[in-house]
Amino acid sequence: MFNLRYLAGALVLWLSIVPANANCMSREQLAAVITQRLPEAKVITIEGAEAKIFMAAFNRLPPATAFAAATVVIIDQAAGLPAVRVAFLDHGCLVRLGLMPRQVLRGLLAAIANSGA
Repeated sequence: MFNLRYLAGALVLWLSIVPANANCMSREQLAAVITQRLPEAKVITIEGAEAKIFMAAFNRLPPATAFAAATVVIIDQAAGLPAVRVAFLDHGCLVRLGLMPRQVLRGLLAAIANSGA
């Protein structure tokens, strides 16, 4: 049975994702913004095969999507917050930025761990 919290978390992310500006924000520019605005944030970057696994699991969340991202950047502002910021970069540019509930993130990171990647 599908966990209703998981579904609600995916919906929150779906509603909170906003397309990036038409101008390309590179990974380096994103890092500079994070450092400036959120100096205490913990940043995790997922690339390569792990990013493919993460995105495949993300795209399976309801509502099913077909987002593409070669790099996923997780920005954790504080352990007590219920969600983290997630940036999706493709072809070197920021394409999506949104909030993701921690429970949903744990499921997506588990997909990577369970894959053996």
